[in-house]
Amino acid sequence: MNAATVLFVCPDNALLGPLAEAYLNAIGGGRLRAFSAAPAPVDALHPATRRLLADHGLAVSGLIPKSWDIFLLPHAPQPDRIVALTQDVSVFAQPQWRGNPKQTLWDIAGNGAPGDSAAVCSEYFRRIRLCIDRILQDPSSLRQPAIAC
Repeated sequence: MNAATVLFVCPDNALLGPLAEAYLNAIGGGRLRAFSAAPAPVDALHPATRRLLADHGLAVSGLIPKSWDIFLLPHAPQPDRIVALTQDVSVFAQPQWRGNPKQTLWDIAGNGAPGDSAAVCSEYFRRIRLCIDRILQDPSSLRQPAIAC
């Protein structure tokens, strides 16, 4: 059985997306593989991303902010599921994804962009882990159009 591919999207791919990508890849057990991207990626990961992943023993190497345009290339992994981690992504015109993947919203940051404080970033990571743990226990939850975590 091939692993299903999940693409986590957020506005800049500096905090939420890389956290979700690293966590799911670490605990997915080969059933799911994760990537993250953004319509407007920044140049570097948010400092809290590196800190939170290190604190949880998760790999940071290879994580960089990237554009969702790379997933439109012919040889790029084709997502089976696109998970928007914040409603802010909805202000961007999404590309025509190959294969017409299902889309889900996990509104991790609520209304508005992620905050910068260590406590806020830790709370976002807690919510991401709850959502990912839920889909690993019940894969059908990934098919829901929205999940409150």
